[in-house]
Amino acid sequence: MRVFVLVILLCGLTGCSGGTAGDGLPRRDQAAALEAALAEENISAPSALPTRGTATYVGFMTLGLPIGGAAQDYVGDLDMGVDFGAIRNQVSGSASNFNGLTGTLTLAGGDLDRTTDPNINYTFDGALTGTLAQSGNRYNFDGSIVGEFRGRNQDGLTGVVLGDINGLDGQDLFDGSIAATRDN
Repeated sequence: MRVFVLVILLCGLTGCSGGTAGDGLPRRDQAAALEAALAEENISAPSALPTRGTATYVGFMTLGLPIGGAAQDYVGDLDMGVDFGAIRNQVSGSASNFNGLTGTLTLAGGDLDRTTDPNINYTFDGALTGTLAQSGNRYNFDGSIVGEFRGRNQDGLTGVVLGDINGLDGQDLFDGSIAATRDN
């Protein structure tokens, strides 16, 4: 319940997009606050995940990207869907509206692992691909996303992102995080 109150507050102030909230709270801080709130929730037991139905999650993807030198954080809007009844490809979605970048990253081919021990492994995974651009320079992404659901009823999710970025300066590594709450 605490997560929903925080999300309603954040989304009410920001509309869940844009650069800063009505009170000037930067998106990086909004993403960090949501991630911190979700981290206080228990990890959902993988064996207790629903076996039918779908859920939509909205939140943030924060990427540490080495664009133009040292890595800096770029925060985008995450929209993720989970089909609990599917046999495979249960997790999909996209991330866009990264500060200072155009384009969309696509999350596809994600699967749930209902037999995992969440103290050792993550509950879901997926491939992250796409192209983002800045000032006409294109950056191609080839990465992975892994994460876990939070709360007794999978009210939120958190995870990590990692992979390769290819662009103007050649190939480099990137990493990041995701935090989202259930929207339905």
